[in-house]
Amino acid sequence: MLIVGQPQNLGRRTMLLLLARRTTIGFVLFILSMILAFMGPFLAISIASLMSLDGNVNNSTVTSVSNAVSAFSVMALLASVILILVGMIIGLIQYRNRIFVLEEFNLKFRRGIISKTEISIPYRQIQDINLVRTAMHRIFGVSRLLMITAGREDSKTRNESDTIFDPIDFDLANELQNFLEHKIGIQIVERVVPPPDQNIQSQPQSQA
Repeated sequence: MLIVGQPQNLGRRTMLLLLARRTTIGFVLFILSMILAFMGPFLAISIASLMSLDGNVNNSTVTSVSNAVSAFSVMALLASVILILVGMIIGLIQYRNRIFVLEEFNLKFRRGIISKTEISIPYRQIQDINLVRTAMHRIFGVSRLLMITAGREDSKTRNESDTIFDPIDFDLANELQNFLEHKIGIQIVERVVPPPDQNIQSQPQSQA
């Protein structure tokens, strides 16, 4: 739900997607460590048989290889837990630092953790708003909001499409799109040419 005039985040589904992006490596390593712990005895026998030159598997060799595999799986498990925790912390901080504010005449968007960036776009400069959804966006129920702006100071980037919100909750993106389109309509209405009678009154009367 949009709240005009107050800082607002991009939605809970966006938070889940950011957390998923930051913790993917940790979860993959966690699954690999579980597989390694389950397949440890079989791997130990296979590695010990490859290490033996005469083909006879020694129990001491199997035990040492099994201990090494178990230690490696434990280290992988600990590393995965650390990566997941760190990824969750970074994802939450990243989500908390992506804020937009709907002001009376401008749209402001702030992002960044260490190097923060603030973008302010007047409604009158917005020409079009589009929603783009990839397969990943559809799975998490989010979207990418693209805005086409004009009249920026940098001539090299003028009239280009800017990705302002990526990702953002799909429902929130629809509300924001409708709000901005309404604001664009208001700006266009305010440019109506004055009535003819005002133009006549503004002209100096000719002397008889």
